[in-house]
Amino acid sequence: MIAPEFVGKRLDPVVLEVPRERVVAFARAIGEDAAVHVDVDAARAAGHPEVVLPPTMLFGLELEARGEGLLVEMGLDPLRVLHAEQSFTYHRSVHAGEELRFESVVADVYRRMGGRLEFIVQETAVHRGGEHLADLRQVLVIEEGETA
Repeated sequence: MIAPEFVGKRLDPVVLEVPRERVVAFARAIGEDAAVHVDVDAARAAGHPEVVLPPTMLFGLELEARGEGLLVEMGLDPLRVLHAEQSFTYHRSVHAGEELRFESVVADVYRRMGGRLEFIVQETAVHRGGEHLADLRQVLVIEEGETA
């Protein structure tokens, strides 16, 4: 069982910058063909300084940057954790080449199905300088008995 004291745990901030080539490759990989995601001239014509990150890219960037440390700290086998849900709210567009800061907290840990399933809710605020760009929320699920 995941210890309830993880609720409220603030994770170390992650700061990263995403190059244009990476944004374009991600957009193409997921089939996002809107010109603002793959063509800098089209993005600029639409009023953006650079290509725009597709909405789901922030989740992948954070996951890659953070790795499995929190799950291991919680006593979980990362290979047994499933991604159950994600949502995001954008307040501003996010562009290639910008320095992004991810600030995350474990918002909740709870059980369902008679305690057989445990859930971890992580909420993340993404900033560019002092500007709040997006709010991310993800829910992970672990079946009871699947600890490290």
